[in-house]
Amino acid sequence: MGRICGDLPEELLEEIFSWVPPRSLFRFKCVSKSWYALINSLAKNPEFVSKHLSNIIDKKNILSSATCLLFCSSVRTFWPPQKRELVRHKMFTSLTISHDDNERDHLNYVSEVFHIDVPLNALHISIAKRSHCNGLICLLTAFHEVILCNPAIKEYRTLPESSLTYDGFMSLGLGFNYDSKAKDYKVVKFGYDVRQRSRVESVKTRAEVYSMRNDTWREIGIHFNYDRSPFCHGEVFSKGVFYWCVETPEYVIISFSMFEEVFHSIPLPNHFPVKRRGGRFIKLVVWNESVALFSCHCEREFTHTFEVWVMGDYASGVKGSCSWIKKLVIGPLVDIRYPLIFLKHDELLMKATDGNLMLYNLCSQMLRKITLTQVAFKDPCLDFSYIKSLVSVQGGSQYHL
Repeated sequence: MGRICGDLPEELLEEIFSWVPPRSLFRFKCVSKSWYALINSLAKNPEFVSKHLSNIIDKKNILSSATCLLFCSSVRTFWPPQKRELVRHKMFTSLTISHDDNERDHLNYVSEVFHIDVPLNALHISIAKRSHCNGLICLLTAFHEVILCNPAIKEYRTLPESSLTYDGFMSLGLGFNYDSKAKDYKVVKFGYDVRQRSRVESVKTRAEVYSMRNDTWREIGIHFNYDRSPFCHGEVFSKGVFYWCVETPEYVIISFSMFEEVFHSIPLPNHFPVKRRGGRFIKLVVWNESVALFSCHCEREFTHTFEVWVMGDYASGVKGSCSWIKKLVIGPLVDIRYPLIFLKHDELLMKATDGNLMLYNLCSQMLRKITLTQVAFKDPCLDFSYIKSLVSVQGGSQYHL
């Protein structure tokens, strides 16, 4: 048994390090040369990275008094270079919200900026073209590039160019997650050729899957045709399946099994309301490990009521059909724009009309404000529950639970 710091065995240090967040762990490299060498070695060890990931997830589940969210800033093509460069160095910002049982109107949070020099192309993204898993962020840029990032360890890489990367191809949806059966991280994306709109009566979709282990793309079957150009409203992942809400102009849910690599179409609930004043609002979320749908009713200006429908039969949902159960009606709520995500089974994070966040408790029906001070939080292009991991974007050995 080796000893590396006084009387501490190396095995004990490894166990301690496996519970330490990445930023703190890398700071420990300054303690001594032996710690520097040990931590560098551990960060490249797939078994240690997997153990660290498992411990971080366990700690998050056990210590549920706080939730870490990740926000991403985007840029506009007309912005001056100086402004775009400023955003590039502060692209990712985390916000850790403390949950407590007191009745204060405001909640505290701690923010952290991740300095990672991603390419400027990575800043041109939309909310429907991002995904995440185990601390890795997958972004699909407006220039058809797929970029993997790990903000916690300041890593990024641009994936190889796919056969669906050409002028005229419009990407609709993106998904990134870990296939536990194949022991491989995968990216799935689908879209259509915009040039079809002037040549044919319907729009045919195409899809591809990327394997991190093989570092290659391959086209797979997808059999959806639409009468007009579709629009995708974002993605959620639950129990090995991706779900996207696609507007064609009617709404439909597209599912994709990570294990079987098969697409299905799932109808919305009967009489599911999707229209609201000034447009439409519909959102997919994960609630208690089930897929849920939000719909918004605008009773009057800045006053909304939200319905929550939950997918009742998961097995049927994978196969393209399912039952829906109307679980909740939230509101009417004043000065709320739309819901974001469930932080816990009874707390819902919502976006307020003033740009700040509100935390709504389903049981007490209490709204608590989170006053934001950073631009990245005011107008994020993505936001989701986040864990800080050591998982590398470089491929090679796979890190998994």
